[in-house]
Amino acid sequence: MNKAYKYRIYPTEEQKVLFAKTFGCCRKVWNLMLDDKIAYYRSEKKMLHNTPAQYKKDYPYLREVDSLALANVQLQLQAAYKNFFSDKKSGFPKRKKKHKSKDSYTTNNQNGTVAVFDRAVKIPKAGYVKAVIHRAAPSSWKLKSATISHTKDGKYYISVLYEYDAPVRPVEVDKDKVLGLDYKSDGLYVDSNGVCADMPHFYRKAQKQLAKAQRILSRRKGSKKNSHKSNNWIKQHLKVNKIYAHVANQRRDFLQKLSAEIANQYDLVSVEDISLKVISSKKGLGLGKATADNGYADFVNMLTYKLRDRGKWLIKVDRFYPSSQLCRCGYKNPVTKDLSIRTVTCPVCGRTYDRDVNAAINIKNEGYRIYRSA
Repeated sequence: MNKAYKYRIYPTEEQKVLFAKTFGCCRKVWNLMLDDKIAYYRSEKKMLHNTPAQYKKDYPYLREVDSLALANVQLQLQAAYKNFFSDKKSGFPKRKKKHKSKDSYTTNNQNGTVAVFDRAVKIPKAGYVKAVIHRAAPSSWKLKSATISHTKDGKYYISVLYEYDAPVRPVEVDKDKVLGLDYKSDGLYVDSNGVCADMPHFYRKAQKQLAKAQRILSRRKGSKKNSHKSNNWIKQHLKVNKIYAHVANQRRDFLQKLSAEIANQYDLVSVEDISLKVISSKKGLGLGKATADNGYADFVNMLTYKLRDRGKWLIKVDRFYPSSQLCRCGYKNPVTKDLSIRTVTCPVCGRTYDRDVNAAINIKNEGYRIYRSA
């Protein structure tokens, strides 16, 4: 199994320059290799197997950075290129732009070239970089690679990937420890116990502060497209990015704690396999901002690996399962197709219930049925 630990690092000015060069060289190699692959396929109708080494003669500055970082770019491009032809859902690889692509690169550990110490990490070419090691991996784990990244708000991080052999024994699910979650746009979810997550909506709370910062940015010299960016524009742009980063960190912290609490308390969690893209883009609903602010996809991913690490279960119920329409008596009520109806009365058994709680209960029961039948 693999697990990554992410640490905040504090490089020197010289190390920052090296990282910037490496980010740029990785982006350059990606674009060069992609352009050649496209041209070769158009003329020969075959896949070109090019390498970063063949570009170092024409671009000598590629020799100044970590060669393994460039080698990983080659592997990433090959995977993206092959996925386009083998998987219909995968899009064609795109060229990377300087101001839009993520600043990051991955290097491999070869005989201790990457190492983690008490207050620093060792990285090829950069040497020892000051870091905050808030948790240490067990000595039995094998360090595989490290990914260095630079965020839009000016911070540097390193994600260290470990490989370990620790088979987890699946737990026997207790029926009383099964939970169903129904997605809720204005609260993240409602569970089968009738509890709403009450997502704080951090982005909405920061909108006034963000609007003010962006208004100031629009008045700085350099706000117009293709114009020279003044120092004041750069400083204000960093302030805007810090607000965005703070909102994302707040959301991530809330979701991490919530998912950990659920994973510790329940043996099986059942969720609906919904399409957030459809929900956020559907006209008339006006749920785009709320859906993005919830971070539901990240929450499900967190739940997935936390439950897996504990030997527990997460089951996704098919999105076409009529969880909102089914009453406990088995009657499929068509009035629930109207999303404005939040409280439903069953014409067969006469029971009145909240549609979200009822859907969560149905998802719970369906998930447990899938587990029992597996």
